[in-house]
Amino acid sequence: MAAAVAAAVLISLFLGPYGMLVIVSVTFGLALSAHRRNIEIHSDLQRIKEKLGISDQDDFNMPDEEIEEELEKEMQEAQNSTKR
Repeated sequence: MAAAVAAAVLISLFLGPYGMLVIVSVTFGLALSAHRRNIEIHSDLQRIKEKLGISDQDDFNMPDEEIEEELEKEMQEAQNSTKR
């Protein structure tokens, strides 16, 4: 990436007024390439998660009923462990 930027600056020095266009084009190309690679990595991670059976759970957006059930279950387990 650094080599591409250095090459763009050198080319822009030789091209004069078109140099800025070259720098903008190279920058856009590098950004697009990085974005595409990020999409590929994300896709690969999703396939790995599916294969391993890992699911994304959002524990902070649970309905109130599920939270109450979970708290009641934990309270019962705590009471049962203190009785033993």
